[in-house]
Amino acid sequence: MLKKAVEGLLSKILAEFSYHPFIAPYLNADIQPYIHQWEAIARLCVRNPIRVLVGDEIGLGKTITALVIAKYLEALDRVKRVLIVVPRVLVEQWRKELIRMGIPESKIWQLESDTIDFIKLQNFPEGYYIASMDLLKREERITEVVDVPWDLVIIDEVHKFGYKTERFWRIGKMMVEAKTDRNVVFLSATPHRGDPRDYISRLQLLDPYLTESWKELDRRQFYEATHGTLLFRRTKEDINKIYEGKEVFPPAKFYAGVVKAREDEAEFIERLVNFLRSKLIEFAHERGLIDERIIPLLTVLIFKRATSSPYAAMTTLERLLLRRVAPELTNELVDGVESFLDVGYEDYEYEKDPDEVFNEFLDATSPLLSERDRREIEELRDMAKSIMEKGDSKLNALITLLEDVMGKEDSKVIIFTEYKDTLDYIIKNLKKQHPEWSGSILRLSSEETRDKKLFGKIRNAFEKNPKARILIATDVVAEGVNLQVAHILINYEVPWSLVKLEQRIGRVWRLGQKKEVEAHTLFMANVADLAALNSMYQKLLSLRKAKLSPRPITGQEILLYADAGEFTKFPPSIVVEEKGKKKILKVTEAKAILTYLREDRAGLEKLIASILAAKQEVERELASKSVLYKPKTRSEVENTIGLLGFKDPSELFDLMKEIVK
Repeated sequence: MLKKAVEGLLSKILAEFSYHPFIAPYLNADIQPYIHQWEAIARLCVRNPIRVLVGDEIGLGKTITALVIAKYLEALDRVKRVLIVVPRVLVEQWRKELIRMGIPESKIWQLESDTIDFIKLQNFPEGYYIASMDLLKREERITEVVDVPWDLVIIDEVHKFGYKTERFWRIGKMMVEAKTDRNVVFLSATPHRGDPRDYISRLQLLDPYLTESWKELDRRQFYEATHGTLLFRRTKEDINKIYEGKEVFPPAKFYAGVVKAREDEAEFIERLVNFLRSKLIEFAHERGLIDERIIPLLTVLIFKRATSSPYAAMTTLERLLLRRVAPELTNELVDGVESFLDVGYEDYEYEKDPDEVFNEFLDATSPLLSERDRREIEELRDMAKSIMEKGDSKLNALITLLEDVMGKEDSKVIIFTEYKDTLDYIIKNLKKQHPEWSGSILRLSSEETRDKKLFGKIRNAFEKNPKARILIATDVVAEGVNLQVAHILINYEVPWSLVKLEQRIGRVWRLGQKKEVEAHTLFMANVADLAALNSMYQKLLSLRKAKLSPRPITGQEILLYADAGEFTKFPPSIVVEEKGKKKILKVTEAKAILTYLREDRAGLEKLIASILAAKQEVERELASKSVLYKPKTRSEVENTIGLLGFKDPSELFDLMKEIVK
């Protein structure tokens, strides 16, 4: 009788523990708990409703933190329907993480144009719903979704909800601010983007009691009150030194290698730059004849594709030369190109594939070229063909780097390129020179991601198959696909944006990474790449000369390096003075390239100087007002977690084991 009574008591104790904030979220889940995620749930579990912004650095598992909150609320029966709003490119990644957290697939729904009517007929069954921002910002769709009794709304990449955007007014105002009793979790690795009004406006969506103006709230006293209440912001350094007390995140280095270019390769780029520069000068005298965005966009697109690889240059220039019936140059087409070149794949929300949009734009703009332009383009195309025939120095450098990796270790590599033409070119040449690698090479572009089964097959192969060691991908995976099974990353083209580099590095330098991360960028010794290196990278990063190269690379003349953590320190905007007033402008990759083409290195250096000035101003502002970050100690973290009875996960799990014994 006593034995049965004891067993009954222990059974009840264990059953009650299943509702504990440190236990409930992890039941049936295939994940490892981390102390910073426990800290968040420890502070939030007593609130009703929970309304919070998780602004941890990239790679700290914000998705899991949000789902820990969701599963805890679900265990308490406070949540039955969860809406997860994400950029289109993140939909599949969220689906995968829901399954890892132990959510049955039968409870996961995807809101799309072709599924929403079917789901409406079923009165939106209980479960987890994933919807793209693009779908919900449409007037006819938001009205269908806004009145569903969502118990919890999670919005990822919430920094895209600028206070002037449709997302802010349609989704933020209607689904968050107007429903004050609803649980809401905002996620963003860059919660503050240099504009205090923009940041405070998002916090006001969360907290209905913040009724003062943004100027009245923009002070240290307010920001300090948000830490651990409205905002959680932790860094990789915090995790290593304060939360876990060990190296959870290994070191990460960025390497900038300058590869010697043959005379014909250097001449091709110089001639290309001069041609594009002349087109911009001509356009300056023809304003008003066509949409002012068209020629600048065309020059940026030609520049980016032609400097990607000789094959991408050849196919792009040949397309411009084809005399075909040109599609209409609509505002929608121009908007699509501008959107991608300004923001990149991570914010691209059009249905069409980016390469299809680019090709359509090239076809539509080719009639704007003069006969003199065509003759110059023909010669440039022939130069690109000749380079391919003689041998591509950058491709040879890449191959030697891969030979070192493939010959010595079981490491996995991701090669990022922006264009499918270059992706095909790399794969074809790798297999030609190393046929034994054929079974080790995977490709991932928008073609593969459109087929969910194929996308999942490729991703699983790279994650789990030890023979699949080289993944060549476009930026479709730079945002939203976790690839920490690889620790070597190669940028085949030079990114003219440090934000893009941070996103790419963040795919591998994240929770679960076991090895030191290497991020290589191949700079060619030509006028364009050297301008980017000397006028941008050298000034924005603390680049130092490397005494030894981690990998032998054919033709490498100079090797510089920096700690990858520096990439998190740059504002995506710059602050300029106009008529005595501060104005915040977004610096995009397209703007940097156009500045270089229009004003050469002097203009680019002036732009970079404004970025550095903005960086210093933003850092002063954030530090003086304690906007995002407030230093804490290990004892403070333990005291927070200790409010729920345990100082860290190991103490709880050791106790549970003893009870079971």
